[in-house]
Amino acid sequence: MTFVSRYAALALLALPLAAPAMDAGEADGCATYEAPEQAVIERLTAPSLPEPRGAEGAAPARLDTGTAYRATLSPQDDFAFAAEPGRHTLADGAYAGAFVFHTDRAGPYRAYIDDASWVDLVDKDGALVPSEDFGGRHQCEALRKFVVYSLDADRDYVLQLSGGTRQRVRVLVQPDRR
Repeated sequence: MTFVSRYAALALLALPLAAPAMDAGEADGCATYEAPEQAVIERLTAPSLPEPRGAEGAAPARLDTGTAYRATLSPQDDFAFAAEPGRHTLADGAYAGAFVFHTDRAGPYRAYIDDASWVDLVDKDGALVPSEDFGGRHQCEALRKFVVYSLDADRDYVLQLSGGTRQRVRVLVQPDRR
């Protein structure tokens, strides 16, 4: 082996040591979120959150906008939806829930969730509200997805979750102030 090839081999062996270490946020995908979502992650992962139930045979639980919750969903196979979900999801073993929130002002609102549940918004007439935008990170356990809706002021809306893989999810709905 020549001097040059020995030097090249040693340089290649040192590469993994020179690479920067990946912190936990980067490893799980959460670090790629922008500052507003980083603040949401902090709120969703707070140690103590209110725990509403997602309308198991009763009226949907009321959520306050701007407050993070650890919500309990119901088995989807017997769940009574406010409107047919916007996406067909398998009911076998899935979870669903419905929660009511009130808008104080008109404009964009974001619904955040830490699960892969399908997220719909239902208006007072029982119609699905079309989303304006959505996003998420499959590798971020704290904030799996968000959906943006343009909403009217002084109205109640139903946040409807379906096709969930977990019975307990963290959720937050708030005005989007971007």
